[in-house]
Amino acid sequence: MKAAIPRARPGPRRERIRAWGRGAASVGVLGVILALSLAPVTLMIVWSLRDGASILFEFWALPRWPRWSNYGAALGVLLGPMTRTLYVAGVSILATTVFSCLAAYAFARLKFFGKETLFYGVLFVLLVPSVLTLTPSFVLAVGLGLRNTLEGLILFYVGGSQAFSIFLLRAFFQSQPEEIFEAARLDGASEARMVWSIAAPLATSILITVGIMNFLTIYNDFIWPLLMLISRDLYTVNIVLQATGGDRARMMAGYVVASIPLLIVFVYGMDYYIDGLATNALRA
Repeated sequence: MKAAIPRARPGPRRERIRAWGRGAASVGVLGVILALSLAPVTLMIVWSLRDGASILFEFWALPRWPRWSNYGAALGVLLGPMTRTLYVAGVSILATTVFSCLAAYAFARLKFFGKETLFYGVLFVLLVPSVLTLTPSFVLAVGLGLRNTLEGLILFYVGGSQAFSIFLLRAFFQSQPEEIFEAARLDGASEARMVWSIAAPLATSILITVGIMNFLTIYNDFIWPLLMLISRDLYTVNIVLQATGGDRARMMAGYVVASIPLLIVFVYGMDYYIDGLATNALRA
């Protein structure tokens, strides 16, 4: 048999060309994805500065004279609904964080009868699509007299977000060193003290991540407030946005104004959000 002739390795110049080609292809793909992602946002901002009637005749035209008055009108309509929505989201996230933190710590650190069975029950709730629970939740809210109240929204938001929050926090609490808790027990610390003094401070990033994810869900929700709220003075921001669909320019300005709290949350919480997701993914 003839000996196999080794293939010559490509030279440094060819390797650089290949690396440059791969990099250019990656940049091109990411650029296309970024452009497709920013196109709706750009169109929304452009429409918000135009006259509502001109959009029907010149769909892609740029605003000749920006109408900043659209933002003033949108802010006047949305200020109350945004305040109510932020109130509902803030109280719901605070209660969700407290209850899910305690439950996750119990599942991660305590030993009691039926712990695994209860946790599998939490996972089962997590697997059920939320749309399937709309009708039972609505019937329960009517039976409890909670319809057309912000407290009804808050109660069901807290209950509905527990499963996912417990799932994330339990994995994080289990990864924390056991030696720290053993030393605290030797010093006479109670379980509640260890939660608030050890477990929760070490889980700041994942707690903020849970808060941001729940905030996005609650702030952007439309179906549940639409079912629960009857009085116009209790409407949340998304209901009001859908009700002001006559003037497209003002509606787009309303969308821009309503997006400001989301933008602020991501600007100040992005580092914690990414760190919490990455850390929990490695420890899960």
